[in-house]
Amino acid sequence: MIETWEKVLDPNFINAELIGDVGAERVVTIKDIDFKEAFDQKSNSKSMKQSLFFEECKPMVLNKTNTKTLIRLFGTDGSSPRACVGKKVILYVAAVKVAGKATTGIRIREYVEMKCDGCGETIKPIASKSVSELVEISKRNTGRVLCLRCMQKAKEEMDKEGSADGEQHDPAGAADR
Repeated sequence: MIETWEKVLDPNFINAELIGDVGAERVVTIKDIDFKEAFDQKSNSKSMKQSLFFEECKPMVLNKTNTKTLIRLFGTDGSSPRACVGKKVILYVAAVKVAGKATTGIRIREYVEMKCDGCGETIKPIASKSVSELVEISKRNTGRVLCLRCMQKAKEEMDKEGSADGEQHDPAGAADR
């Protein structure tokens, strides 16, 4: 049984509440991957947990989902987990289920910096789409690399041009969700 609130939200680690609501995100640089003592709710005691350390904020305990994401992003056959050190990733808040109960958790996603051909701004991910997914949708729908705002402008222009034939365009790929 958990006896104090401090054990629920270990102050030595980042948690979803420190990032924000579902969909909130933060770009961070991985400083190290190592073990750190953390509170284990299952055993009601402290134990060494594999953790990811960042230059910009507190470390996070690695769970299976985030470890698999790191392997997908930075792991290759025979590579060391340290291959992720120095790389940027996005930490984002996701709605998750733990033991059948709805809550929030931190997930890791790829950080890709791409510039919009329309306005020159860095393309930012949205809650349901990564930068890579947005670029793919943009290229498919417009033939260009565009941020969400420029995709929406392009959609409005295409809708004006195509309104005679009744065709509607979906630049953010809502139909893909």
